[in-house]
Amino acid sequence: MKDIAIHEMTAQKYIKIFIALVILTTLTFLQPMILPSSLHGTVVIQIFIACVKTILIVSYYMHLKYETALFRYIVLFAVVTLGIFFVITATDAIFRNETFDMFQVGG
Repeated sequence: MKDIAIHEMTAQKYIKIFIALVILTTLTFLQPMILPSSLHGTVVIQIFIACVKTILIVSYYMHLKYETALFRYIVLFAVVTLGIFFVITATDAIFRNETFDMFQVGG
């Protein structure tokens, strides 16, 4: 049988990750005020910050950092596939000529 290595996370490491997540969340909230940009620029920055937070959560809180390489590649493949769908959908939404505003009064 294969020996399974047990990786213990200390409370100090959890607190450091939590503080990093709080800082990134604060940066997400304040970013449009600190670094005013176009809507597209803001969205790109916000998505980048969200990806960094996701990597921290998945790596440490969900313990993916200590999983086998095969499992990590399976998760990576799923994330890349989802990312491709997001890019295709965002590209379609950005470059449409007409916008549909469901809250527009009077059609």
